Amino acid sequence: MQGRGGLGIKVAKLQEARGDLAGALIVDETDEVLVVLESGKVVRSNVAEVPAKGRDTMGVVFARFAADDRIIAIARNSETTVEENAADELGQDPQSAVGDGPEG
Repeated sequence: MQGRGGLGIKVAKLQEARGDLAGALIVDETDEVLVVLESGKVVRSNVAEVPAKGRDTMGVVFARFAADDRIIAIARNSETTVEENAADELGQDPQSAVGDGPEG
C-alpha cells in the first residue's frame, strides 16, 4: 500500500530509443496477440511463444516495421480458428488441414 504522494506501480522500463509503448494486454497462454499496422499488415503472435517478463524489464517487441509505418491497434484473440477446430475433429495438425476444402 502506498502512502500520500505515491507515484503508482512501475510497469516497464521505457526508453526513448526503443519507441513508445503501443499497449498492454492481460492474456492467457492459449491467446494470440494481433498487431495492426497503418499499412494494413497484421502481425499475429502466439502468447505461449513469448517469454514472461517482470515489471522492471523493457518488454517484448511483437512487430517490427518500416520507419514510415505505425501501429494503429493491438488486440487479444482468445478464439480458436476454424482450421484448428477442423483439425481437432479430424485428429490432424492444424497446418495440414488448411487448403483441403473446395475453397483452399
